[in-house]
Amino acid sequence: HMLVASLPPLPVRLDGARLPLSPERLQDRLRLLEPEDAREIAQLFEVLQWSRQFAEQTDRAVAQRYEELMREVANPVIREVLTVVIDVRMVTTALRLRRRGEGPPTVGIGQWFDQIRRQYKRPDFGLGFAYPRLAELGARFEQGDVLAVHRGLLRGTWEFLRKRAEGFSFEFEAVVLYVVRWSLILEAQKVDERRGRAAFDALVTEALGEYANVFA
Repeated sequence: HMLVASLPPLPVRLDGARLPLSPERLQDRLRLLEPEDAREIAQLFEVLQWSRQFAEQTDRAVAQRYEELMREVANPVIREVLTVVIDVRMVTTALRLRRRGEGPPTVGIGQWFDQIRRQYKRPDFGLGFAYPRLAELGARFEQGDVLAVHRGLLRGTWEFLRKRAEGFSFEFEAVVLYVVRWSLILEAQKVDERRGRAAFDALVTEALGEYANVFA
């Protein structure tokens, strides 16, 4: 109760959201957890951090590490949340591969892996029932609007987690869902920063033309 009450409210929408507390302050609040709960939150953070880089790792290493991490997670809500996050990462990885003209992913993680491989050439990988805007986002990805697509997938994940959190108040699961949504705000801010840098670079290139990269 003390921990949940000490956490500042999260915004309703992801768009334009700012972290309600810093990483240091969040870690400080999480020290109120019992040791067993603290270990589960640590496992949650480990999977979240790992999943951001798995597209750049070797196939075998990815599958092995995913299985290792998920074996350590016992809480059903944490497993549910991580499954959602991993599935979005898998879809994003498949979009990247397809845009580069490569074949379907060979990393067998997440519940949509087989579906993506079977329906790789379809705009939405045949996953429109789960991600209604995926065909639209996929088309924007093909056009090079990568950051917008990333943001759209984050927004969909946010809405799922926000609705899921409505079923909890002062339980440990409320802390889990808070931490994951907090991490999505952090990631969305990084996307916005990259978008801002890209916009600035475009303006510089437009203004300076052939001289834009002289001092790069």
